[in-house]
Amino acid sequence: MSKQVSEQTILLFSILKWVALAAIIGSIVGLTTTAFLKLLNFSIIKFQSNPYFLICIPIIFLLNALLLKYLWPKENIDTTDKIIKTIHKSQPISWKSGVKAFFLPILTIAGGGSAGKEAPCADVGATAGSIFGKIIKLTKEDRKKIMICGVSAGFAAVFGTPIAGAIFGVEMLFVGGILYEVLLPSFIAGVMAYHVSSSMGIKFFTYQLNFIPVITESFLLKIVLAGLKFN
Repeated sequence: MSKQVSEQTILLFSILKWVALAAIIGSIVGLTTTAFLKLLNFSIIKFQSNPYFLICIPIIFLLNALLLKYLWPKENIDTTDKIIKTIHKSQPISWKSGVKAFFLPILTIAGGGSAGKEAPCADVGATAGSIFGKIIKLTKEDRKKIMICGVSAGFAAVFGTPIAGAIFGVEMLFVGGILYEVLLPSFIAGVMAYHVSSSMGIKFFTYQLNFIPVITESFLLKIVLAGLKFN
């Protein structure tokens, strides 16, 4: 009986610990993502309102390349694939990688380059999780979990999709599999990041569905065929 009570106490402590850690990292990533999106929007307006914008595009890309080569030559964790590999190996992420992921995409996107917002926010989220885990001296396995929470929070805050962000975070390490033990923390981190960013004025794209399709055998068959085609 005492052993069972002890196990329940440990489980309760673990849940409370991860609820607190996920809320903290979600708030941190929500703030960093908000700063990223606001600075990005400001930069886009300033760049594209310049009458010489098109002429400046090659100069901006050259500046981007020079910064990559000379300022951040070793900080190469800048894509979703590399983030996944880094987290999978439980390797620490340098703060320099987070700084690079924060500023260079702003320069690229505002300068007319073809780049997305999700990978930078995931990188910054993973970096925040790595640094936070190091500061509070988490174990190697717990650092992996907190980095996953950071990625989930980044996706949730940049797209306004806390549930999708949580699912992406927990399945990102294994194709077709889910790391269930970090599902709750990822969800909490995503919700916190979403509420922080939305409360600070970030607006998300929404599309109102004006119809609900009737689920029939032919409709399901079309979905299956579409899935096979688009896979």
